[in-house]
Amino acid sequence: MQELYTWAKRQQLTGKTGDSPPVDSDAASRSANAFDSEIALLAIPALAALAADPAASLVDTAFLGRIGSVQVAASGAAISITNSAQKLLNVPLLAVTTNTIASADGRQGEDERAVSSASSAALALALIIGILQAAALLILSKPALAAWGIPASSPLRADALTYLQIKAFGAPALVVLFVLQGAFRGLGDTRTPLYATLFCNAVNIAFNYMLLFVFHWGIAGSAWATVGAEALTAVALVVALHRLHPLRIPGREDWSSLKGFAGPVGLLALRTVALTATFALATAMAARSDVAHAASHQICLQMWLASSLLADALAVAAQTLVARLLASGRADSARAVSRRVIRLGLLLGGILAAGMALGTRPLISTFTQDSSVRAASLTIFPLVALTQPLNALAFVWDGVLYGAGGFSYAAKAMPKDAREQDLLDAKSR
Repeated sequence: MQELYTWAKRQQLTGKTGDSPPVDSDAASRSANAFDSEIALLAIPALAALAADPAASLVDTAFLGRIGSVQVAASGAAISITNSAQKLLNVPLLAVTTNTIASADGRQGEDERAVSSASSAALALALIIGILQAAALLILSKPALAAWGIPASSPLRADALTYLQIKAFGAPALVVLFVLQGAFRGLGDTRTPLYATLFCNAVNIAFNYMLLFVFHWGIAGSAWATVGAEALTAVALVVALHRLHPLRIPGREDWSSLKGFAGPVGLLALRTVALTATFALATAMAARSDVAHAASHQICLQMWLASSLLADALAVAAQTLVARLLASGRADSARAVSRRVIRLGLLLGGILAAGMALGTRPLISTFTQDSSVRAASLTIFPLVALTQPLNALAFVWDGVLYGAGGFSYAAKAMPKDAREQDLLDAKSR
């Protein structure tokens, strides 16, 4: 950890390699757990916001389920394609924007326009990327569906193509939403993105009902409902951010505030590819066995993903606080926060592991009543429980690394882990 912060101070504080760190009087007067309230104020709303996104997908699926199974299956393939596109750049943009805005906020005393400048440039970049992403989805929609197992002869093709192409028009608003969420996180405000997410879900439900059951637009109505809800939410968040830090059309000086932005985004995009490939390989190998094992893999994966939301919320708090403290010259406080979130992550992982171990059978029975699927799940689930402490620490360390600007290390570590996982999977065939 010492090397990490020595490096981060050189990069973020002075730009030199030989200076000694500034004295952090704040850290001297505060114990590690004195930061608990700040961590909680960031992590709890972040957890709720993270949990709300999967809920939105469930809403779409529930509404389409009232129309027919073909529409549900078709939307599932289209959502999988759009999710893959989102994970490639949107998630890295979120992480790097959080760090950039938190650092600008930490320097706000030196430059009152730092946050406005960085936010304006980041949003303009998001809009450009969103338009390019929309164009790519529209142009590649047919080959993408074929790659996802829906060729031109498939009965799902027409509905899937309709849903995917409409969702493509929502890409600019969605990318802007990710960057806005990162901006508010960087400012230490996780409540506003939470309220925005809840608003988006409420509008999505209302639009889905109206377009599906009043105007009878079918699967196109569900897609337009989501696009409309996301666009309205993006506008609301832009207005909210503008009131805090006036936004403007970025000039040369504003774009310079994003210096070094592209490198971390590219590195994290490569990391996302490695992570997605690992999940895809695991799912593909489970699907090659039999129905019971494929179903049990999906059940255990969903429970792992659900538990990861808790650790991810802690990582959001870690990234925001570490980036802000380092940018304001309070390196000792950043170390104290890092040590605290690591301890909290280990504690969280232990609690999750114990809870899963004690509630294995009830948890599995909640998802399936099939005896063969339950039996297969009972052989896998102990691994899910045992790895919770390691999983929580991995998420928290991501947050600390991102806050310190260690995107390169995080990106290089993931492909290495992915290669090791590929070798393990190959040996198990």
